[in-house]
Amino acid sequence: MAVVTLAAWAALTWPLALRMDGIWAQYAIPDLGNDPAARYRPELFLGGDHLQNAFIQTVVIDNVRHLRSPYLDLYEGAAGPAPLRTSSLDVPWTPLVALLWPLVGLQAAYNATLVLSTLATGLAAFGWLRRHTRWPLLAGAGALAYTFTPHHLSQLASHFNAVMWWAFPAALWAFEVALERHRSGRSWLRPALAVGAVAVVVAVSGEYHLALYLTAMLCFLAVFELASAWLDRRPAPWAPAGVVTAGVALGVAYTLVVFAYVFRGGDVQGGNGDYEEVLRLAPGSALWLVRRDLATLGEGMVYVGWAVVALAAAGLVVALVGRGRARDARPHAVLAVPLLFLTLGPAADLGAVRPYRFLAEHVSVVGLQRVPQRLMVLTSLVLVLLAVCALDLAAERLLAAWPRLAPVAAAALLAGTVLVLNDYVVARNVIMEDVADNRVVTALRAAGDQAGPILGVPVRGQVSATSYVAALSRRRALNAYNQTPAPWQDERMRQLGPIGAGRVDPAAVEILRATGTTQLVVINEPHIYKPGRWRTVIDRLVASGHLRLVTADGPFALLELT
Repeated sequence: MAVVTLAAWAALTWPLALRMDGIWAQYAIPDLGNDPAARYRPELFLGGDHLQNAFIQTVVIDNVRHLRSPYLDLYEGAAGPAPLRTSSLDVPWTPLVALLWPLVGLQAAYNATLVLSTLATGLAAFGWLRRHTRWPLLAGAGALAYTFTPHHLSQLASHFNAVMWWAFPAALWAFEVALERHRSGRSWLRPALAVGAVAVVVAVSGEYHLALYLTAMLCFLAVFELASAWLDRRPAPWAPAGVVTAGVALGVAYTLVVFAYVFRGGDVQGGNGDYEEVLRLAPGSALWLVRRDLATLGEGMVYVGWAVVALAAAGLVVALVGRGRARDARPHAVLAVPLLFLTLGPAADLGAVRPYRFLAEHVSVVGLQRVPQRLMVLTSLVLVLLAVCALDLAAERLLAAWPRLAPVAAAALLAGTVLVLNDYVVARNVIMEDVADNRVVTALRAAGDQAGPILGVPVRGQVSATSYVAALSRRRALNAYNQTPAPWQDERMRQLGPIGAGRVDPAAVEILRATGTTQLVVINEPHIYKPGRWRTVIDRLVASGHLRLVTADGPFALLELT
């Protein structure tokens, strides 16, 4: 299973396997060139959350090395009245980056976490699904379908939460083992503790959404199991349910305490809670689940295909009315419909009837979900489980009547798995050249942090490209892609904003001098600067007389204050 998972990873992310020190980006296959990634050339640089992920990991590593609080962010928002902070520790992957970074470089170390998290997801899903079918081949097919769901691949290239997908099948696997051992009178403590450990790891990672989903899922399963035991007149698993609940509660307590410490009681919801953001990011309709031509990369990706949806519908019936192994999937069958509803968000509305908006306005947890589609981590897992249940029953009936068809059924399953994975190719991969040895980055690194902080241009609120340059050069930056409530940072960026258009006014020069900033890095980001605009901005900044061009290399230009 490990070999097959890695082979599928290499095929679906090709040519990343050949250039593990490159920066992975994607654009939709139907795109005719409007996406900046579709226009990528070595003289361009594409920002994104994936660069911020790598940056945050370097911040945590440096804090641990210098015995500081791991939540400090001393590199962004430099020279301010107070340091910024971060709630993202990115465990368990930050320790791996710390180990590999000096050996292979930052980007290769970060890409290694993408590979290993995908492998962990495939193996955890296989182990869990193996409990719901007698055939390992079927469990493997389901694990591949879950691991390489387009939403997961799309998020792997952009968002941190994708490297935590392994936690959901792992927690379910351990939870079911604990209950099974409790029923049979065997030792159940270790798997129950494993469930709690997974919940704590997800919480400590700083991925709030996944911690919320995992908490809700485990609490539901615990209640469902206790209620089922009462209805079936069998001993209730109070002890394992209590251990699991304690682990979940510990994760929740950690999240509440750390968020209060990091954000000092300020407003951290950002765009969360704004229904206009939900409408902007949500799928256009429920057909996005099954129409490949409607699949869009990023947060709106919910495509799983007709095959999985049709099999899951059959599996839903099997789990609700069946016996034996199918019965074990009953709690997930109960979850399937509400999960689909919550994942689709406004796309689940029926004309003038808008149940999702009603929930968003009256249930705070739902209202704070700016991106309902992040629930795909759980929704796609449940759909795959139900599909496996349907195929398991069909294979059981078929092979009971015609045992000699086993090789044919296996071949059909293998062919179907390949077709599903091929159908899941909804994007083209772009591997950007790493810039660790870029002349601008090298010059910044040689100058050292004693030269003061740098300013990334264009100047805007969320500029991960500057953070990434700061990580590579080991320099602080005036810019910040950080949720810490800091009105002073917003005001400073507003005053420095005109520099991004090539205008240098006295107020901006005063801020640069007051903060000790003498170096600016102008970054050729195609989603900000149209072709030729980057060079125009550089020329205007130099013509102002306040800045001089030191060097330009590829997507970067280094300017110094005169």
